[in-house]
Amino acid sequence: MTLVAWPLVLAASLTAAPPGGNVHGFVRSSDGDRPVAYANIEVVGRGVSAWSDARGEYALDDLPEGRWRIRVVHANHDSLLLEVVVPAGRRLSLDLTLQARAGPTVDALQDFEPFQVEYTLPALLNAEEVSTLIQGQYPAELQAVRAGGETVLRLWLDERGQVVRSMVSRSSGHAALDALAERIAARMRFRPAKNRDQAVRVIVQIPVHFTVTGPPPEDGGPTG
Repeated sequence: MTLVAWPLVLAASLTAAPPGGNVHGFVRSSDGDRPVAYANIEVVGRGVSAWSDARGEYALDDLPEGRWRIRVVHANHDSLLLEVVVPAGRRLSLDLTLQARAGPTVDALQDFEPFQVEYTLPALLNAEEVSTLIQGQYPAELQAVRAGGETVLRLWLDERGQVVRSMVSRSSGHAALDALAERIAARMRFRPAKNRDQAVRVIVQIPVHFTVTGPPPEDGGPTG
């Protein structure tokens, strides 16, 4: 996935905040200036991240003074990488605009067909990498309460086994997990489906399981 810079500062202002600094604002789409929910906003190399809510609002708290790189990721938009300067004990208001990603047209997908029983099944080749991505990007608020589930994805796979398009076919019940499943779909690599010896384009449904591993955090312990 290519990280691109996009004109993004719609508003920037400084107000008093607790020591450590704070960055907050709204994430919007270039497609109609609508709010983007469940975008992941991460401070690179700091281990600090946040998710935008239904209004597109986010907040990154207690950042040390200095220059930081922020990465913004959402399944239906190009990723964004930018630098911000966080003043000590101040609040930085930063609104972000993500460039909407154009998906394949209906005409481009018309020669994909549902998987047939006589075909050789496509096989996920990088299951370990996908599992690592899930654990590394698991939403912190759901991990804290050990919430999991299963998102079923509908995938359009070309004759090379590459994911051309993805969408949620059945929700896990947690929008943040569904958004994570769609993000990692682009990283999945498959051995292509075959009709006898011929690789074919197919539409398949793949379950993505979300389970919190490891012991639960101790009460009163650090949460970061």
